[in-house]
Amino acid sequence: MHADYRLERGRLERQGQYVAWRHLHRSNGGGQGTLLLLHGAGVAGELTWQPMIGHLESWRDIIVPDLRGMGLTQDSDGQERGFTLEDVATDIEAVLHARGCERLDTVVGYSFGGLVAMRLKQRMGRRIARMCLIEPALLEREDRAKMIQVREAYAEAAERIRQAETPEAGIVAFLDLIAPNRSRNPRAERMSIARLAHRPLGFANALDCVTQAVRHMDREALLKNQEAVISIVGGKSPEAMKNYHALLANSRSDWVYRELPGTDHSLPFQKPRRIASLLMAHLTLT
Repeated sequence: MHADYRLERGRLERQGQYVAWRHLHRSNGGGQGTLLLLHGAGVAGELTWQPMIGHLESWRDIIVPDLRGMGLTQDSDGQERGFTLEDVATDIEAVLHARGCERLDTVVGYSFGGLVAMRLKQRMGRRIARMCLIEPALLEREDRAKMIQVREAYAEAAERIRQAETPEAGIVAFLDLIAPNRSRNPRAERMSIARLAHRPLGFANALDCVTQAVRHMDREALLKNQEAVISIVGGKSPEAMKNYHALLANSRSDWVYRELPGTDHSLPFQKPRRIASLLMAHLTLT
């Protein structure tokens, strides 16, 4: 953690759900505005963002929640239940309200968290000033029909995670879909599998949450509500994703696209300092 930040942590109880959060506040009064960091499916907030926080110097407050099914956020009876995108967005708005953060300078969303970030922007409007989307779900390719077709394979991976004796095969199937060009270094592969196997049923529920959103959400309406966006995609990620983000940047004056060479879908874990640098540079562009 950055030395200038004072850390508070807790869990907000709401409607049978304990929503865990971390709140970092600059004790010296430096920085301005609030930064919200939303992690991806299968991984918790602290695990995802801790390596990056030491390089973030522009914000007074940083809010890091654990999304449903992950980290320390859980149903009050400890069971793993399915959830919707609206459930997750409502959780985060409740945490923001409880922490007195009604306006956000910047929201960063990674993968599943990117989808949550876009829905929050749609709901909160001008109360969110800037967006950073790191390989966000729902923006994986321009062809929506093809994206829906591909998501059926994610649904199959989720079911394998639930039904198999161990979740490993389903997790590998997910990695093959989301990061087909990743390094197959055994150590890196073990680390990726271990991250996603921490709460396998919660991970499977998050994958299904995204699949339902892909099937039913109005993507064009969602995109119309986004403003001052920087999207970041790994250089080893599928060409369809890179091409779609480049198209969005070319067709919109308020959208910046950056490709991060040498990275795949795990880019927040691979290049946290570089992403922090891009994020802070985005402040000067908007």
